[in-house]
Amino acid sequence: MRNKIFVSCLTTLLLISQGCKDWLNQLPINTITEDQAWVTGSDAEGAVAKSFSIFRRALSGLTKSDTPSTTRNGSWGDYYFWGDARSGDWITPNNDGDWQAGFNNNLIARTQLEPMTNWRLFYRAIEQCNLVLENVPTISEGLTAERKAELLAEAHFMRAMSHFYAARIWGDVPINLSARNVTPLGREPIKKVMEMVVSEADIAIAGLPWLYPGTRKKATSRGTRGAALALKAHALMWLKDYQAASEALNQIIEEGTYKLVPIEGFREMFDTGESDELIFQMFYDAKVGEFSDYYGHIMTYYLTNPYTSRGNLSLAVPKSKILEIYPDYAANQSDRRVAEFFQSIDFSVGENEIRPVFADPLANGERLIMFAKFRKAKDRSYNLMDGPVPIFRYADIVLLKAEADARLGKVNEALTLLNMVRSRAGIPSFTKSDQALLIEEILEERRRELIGEFQRVYDLVRLGRLHEFNPSITEQAEKNGAGFFPVSDEAFANNPNMHQTYYWQFNQ
Repeated sequence: MRNKIFVSCLTTLLLISQGCKDWLNQLPINTITEDQAWVTGSDAEGAVAKSFSIFRRALSGLTKSDTPSTTRNGSWGDYYFWGDARSGDWITPNNDGDWQAGFNNNLIARTQLEPMTNWRLFYRAIEQCNLVLENVPTISEGLTAERKAELLAEAHFMRAMSHFYAARIWGDVPINLSARNVTPLGREPIKKVMEMVVSEADIAIAGLPWLYPGTRKKATSRGTRGAALALKAHALMWLKDYQAASEALNQIIEEGTYKLVPIEGFREMFDTGESDELIFQMFYDAKVGEFSDYYGHIMTYYLTNPYTSRGNLSLAVPKSKILEIYPDYAANQSDRRVAEFFQSIDFSVGENEIRPVFADPLANGERLIMFAKFRKAKDRSYNLMDGPVPIFRYADIVLLKAEADARLGKVNEALTLLNMVRSRAGIPSFTKSDQALLIEEILEERRRELIGEFQRVYDLVRLGRLHEFNPSITEQAEKNGAGFFPVSDEAFANNPNMHQTYYWQFNQ
């Protein structure tokens, strides 16, 4: 059976606990049963939590049990491949053919990459949100009016987020706003999708708190006003409505809930998810079985001994590229992020021993530097690594507003924001007021600050500039849609309204 990207009137999704602990134990993707109760407040809480759970799994990726046509046995952390791999910054030191195919934009040739073309789980999350928005308004038992409004706002947020994330990957995508829509849906222009995202985000903003009680990790793994404003602003940047984007971003900055943490707080942010800088994240928790094996978090491919039991590196940024991206470090080693994001390992030590980390992060050769932005204890705990997947954090917001302001000609405002991030990194302020040079520097600062956080490709595709950094993509190919992923064959089953991206019609 194949998903037709519409919601059957006979189906709904399984209830899970608010903690989303069984996200790896769902029924097969195309076997959704009508056993969701819509009676009490706990039913409503579980239903909303389910939408976030499905979205979290969508970022991780489909597995062989979901899509038998693939030969991969587990999810690979597809969020990395969608948002980082094709940026031109990465290599595969052990010459892995799958990774190299992804770098080269050969996204159809290898069956292991096929799950990355499948948007099924994003539309599962959307379906769940639609069901929430249809059924939760009728619930009164054990549910206050205030809490009901928050839950409905979270559903609007996640429905918008799922459409937004899918649109950044595939470009034109279906818009599904009905829980009982049985009509096969075609793809809508990305402009229309982003306009819908902005509209949905506005509804969510009105009903969401800035933060929920509890740890920062839990509070930022849900829909909040800050997350909805960040989503709205990102969608507006795709629409090139820089004034509205700047205004939305300014609300986040002026409110003061989030901040740039000291560089010494990076380990807490990237390893535990407990940080005042994080606005929205998906946290994968080994304690509840979300990493029963090494599949599911990309860190297992770009970490090695002493952090995992891997003997070599599958994914890395080469030394020459690091020096290109971080010119201040290349000049005088002043950029403190390099030591936070990269490490060199003593590979002369045997694989069964704990390998030491060199003081110089770039001590190793061109292809042997480990990307260690997300890392754990040096105990080779290969199968039990959990961690955050940041989606929006405050540095992203500051730099995005700097870009919007620069494009609006507000040079002084943009410089102030840009230099907030540069100051934390320990590099000199940027002082050139030429608008074009300033915009370019802001984009380079986003590249430096957000490397490995699944943003770079989206920035380049948004601006039509992926071909400038990926030699496998020409300018004309990008105009024809090469920056977006092809649509899986599954979406075409019994759906006469579906069509393939123009570029991928001729590049099989």
